[in-house]
Amino acid sequence: MNRDHVRYFQSWFNDYVSDFYSKGQDPEKDWAIQLKEEHSRKVREEIILISHRLKLSENDILIAEVLGLFHDIGRFYQYEKYRTFRDDLSEDHAKIGARIVANSHTLKGLTEVEKNLITKGILYHNIHKLPENKDPRCLFFCKLLRDADKLDIWRVIINHYYKEQDHNHNSVLELSLPDTSGYSNTILNDIYAGQTSSSSAIKNLNDFRLLQIGWVYDINFYPTFQEIKKRNYIDEIASTLPETQELKKVIKIVENYLTLNSI
Repeated sequence: MNRDHVRYFQSWFNDYVSDFYSKGQDPEKDWAIQLKEEHSRKVREEIILISHRLKLSENDILIAEVLGLFHDIGRFYQYEKYRTFRDDLSEDHAKIGARIVANSHTLKGLTEVEKNLITKGILYHNIHKLPENKDPRCLFFCKLLRDADKLDIWRVIINHYYKEQDHNHNSVLELSLPDTSGYSNTILNDIYAGQTSSSSAIKNLNDFRLLQIGWVYDINFYPTFQEIKKRNYIDEIASTLPETQELKKVIKIVENYLTLNSI
């Protein structure tokens, strides 16, 4: 892959996404499309940042850059057709994205290996656990993307939901969970065990917050840990949880894990 390929992919992405805007006739839809367009560009920036810190080759950084830009390409069609970003109420957006990239022949000009890395990266970026029986290079790029994706998802959720910068569009983020007391023992136990939780365990907002805190156990590279710590993401989310001794203990465990892996 070379820089000309990347410029073509950037142009294709711009043209593809622009077709989903209503040009002001549907403000909520435009807000949702803009949210995912910005997220895609931010994940591209995050994956470039991590890649440079890991001192990857120029070719690998270009592959990662395209992967970051294209990873959520299925979100635009998903919202257009189903008016939701919830996969459980529509389709798996990763499968939609892989299908769009394949059917549009967007990746023409790349080697078969490069096409496979990008397609598989899109396909696996949102699954709970990566398959262990895949090619190590494929898994490397999948892990790189998942790190970059989480870095920006934390930003989106903290800025648009926890800080409530825009009360009118929380429904677009699909976080219509009850803000009740209590939290899931299943998610707590997963954090104690050093593993991520399934979204099926979420019953209220506290569970959602704890699940996001537990995402640190799915982070793969030290630059990502450093950025999480630098940006105070865990503290930001923890500040929205009840101040119980049990939760303070859990947060401390996560913070120690974060510090240990940031070195």
